[in-house]
Amino acid sequence: MASLGFLETLLGGIPDLTLRRVLKQVVIELVRFQRFGPVEHQEPPHVGARVYVTSTTAAASTTEFSITHGLGRAPYLAIPVLPLDVEGAQYVPLTVSRVADAQRVYLRSSSTSAPIYLMLES
Repeated sequence: MASLGFLETLLGGIPDLTLRRVLKQVVIELVRFQRFGPVEHQEPPHVGARVYVTSTTAAASTTEFSITHGLGRAPYLAIPVLPLDVEGAQYVPLTVSRVADAQRVYLRSSSTSAPIYLMLES
């Protein structure tokens, strides 16, 4: 999302003062209330072309595991998320073992059988 100041500058070019004022309030509310939302497997966050995925690392250290994502195209970014409503949730080290495809992401971890939470962006 663009910065609020930049968006206000763009709105400054609207000659109709009433329209400019209304649009400025709309933009402020949209920017102010951007939220990703709660982490649920294969559920989209509230903004952007993203999806949350949850999984568990492999039982053996550094063994490849994959996660289905449901985006229909290869994601280019995985962001670890830490849901604060899940007791014991943690960040674990992850390594990309293969390039993601339209169905799955492929990872390895030195942590075994650990739950993970990611936000994928495509």
